Amino acid sequence: MKICIFGGTFDPIHKGHIHIAKNALSEFHLDKVIFMPSGNSYMKKDVTPSIHRLNMLKKAIEGMEGFELSDLEIKREGYTYTADTVGYLKEHYPDDKLYFLIGTDTLFMLEKWYKFEYLFENLIFIVADRNDKESSKKADEYKEKYNANIMFLNCDFLDISSTAIREEILSTSYDDYKCQDINEKVFDYIKSNHLYKPLSDAEMIMLLSKDLKESRLLHTLGVMDTASALAKAHGADVRKCETAALLHDCAKYMPIDEMIAICERNFIKLSDLEKEDEGLLHSKAGACLAYEKYGIKDSEILEAIKWHTTGKPDMSLIEKIIFISDYIEPNRTHSDKLPMYRMIAMADINIVCMNILKDTLDYLESINKKTDEMTVLTYQYYKKLISERKQ
Repeated sequence: MKICIFGGTFDPIHKGHIHIAKNALSEFHLDKVIFMPSGNSYMKKDVTPSIHRLNMLKKAIEGMEGFELSDLEIKREGYTYTADTVGYLKEHYPDDKLYFLIGTDTLFMLEKWYKFEYLFENLIFIVADRNDKESSKKADEYKEKYNANIMFLNCDFLDISSTAIREEILSTSYDDYKCQDINEKVFDYIKSNHLYKPLSDAEMIMLLSKDLKESRLLHTLGVMDTASALAKAHGADVRKCETAALLHDCAKYMPIDEMIAICERNFIKLSDLEKEDEGLLHSKAGACLAYEKYGIKDSEILEAIKWHTTGKPDMSLIEKIIFISDYIEPNRTHSDKLPMYRMIAMADINIVCMNILKDTLDYLESINKKTDEMTVLTYQYYKKLISERKQ
């Protein structure tokens, strides 16, 4: 078989992608074109979560003969290298001829790719090009230096850019966007999942109100107010603290199997205890949900959500603020020590961390409940920190 890999971020997939894939399928008599969205690409850091890019691709190529979709690179943990993908395909399809569809810009970047010489040995490159003389010159150079097999696709090109689509969506309302460059089903998905536009606090609260009980939403707003006050007192980024506080419990009522699944597809490792205890699991699942559903890409915010239940040794200032705010917010009444903690937290955040962790461990012991190792390690860290400070 003649199999062509069409890789990229596809952020989003647009009609230009479909156009060149159809022409490559026809012109080179390919058996199939496999769309393969990148996972954690070492070339591009700031991309839309893979689950959304994969779902948009499904909608774009649905029912199109000769097109397939692969999540191979999305499922690969760590950085995504085309050489690893090619090695996998050669192992599983040893008798097939492998093609790789690229654009002109990529042609000039190939020597910077990981194991590029291996790629030249094992792939036939199809270049979607506008008969640029410089491209032909570059292809000839690769042929001479590496015996590369490079072919050019002859077809009209649609001048469409994923970057331009994202910028246009950002600069207008969803209702006013003219989706002539993307499939209507793809645009409906973008709109329903709030992609490419930051959510306001009001929009996030509206989404949260659908997923959280009224009492939990009230708690969330209390954590947000407390985090804001602590951020101002300790010189932290107020906006980041408020956002992390607002979303810290966003996954609280997800079914446990969905929490495990969202963590696994975002390569977050879980302990056996976390897989059994939704009270522990919801913080890590919440970081993933904040990334996928609420469009949060700031690592400081995501890490604060991730560790708000157990804490971790040597937490950042934002992480400590969310950890403490979750415990002492004004709607909490579980301990007679809370008024004291609320007062001390404004001046000494580390000693409050230590005391909250000690109270948590004592409580878990009193009800004979298993203790997460991270909570123990975090308590030991802050106990030692305070002890050394007193010497």
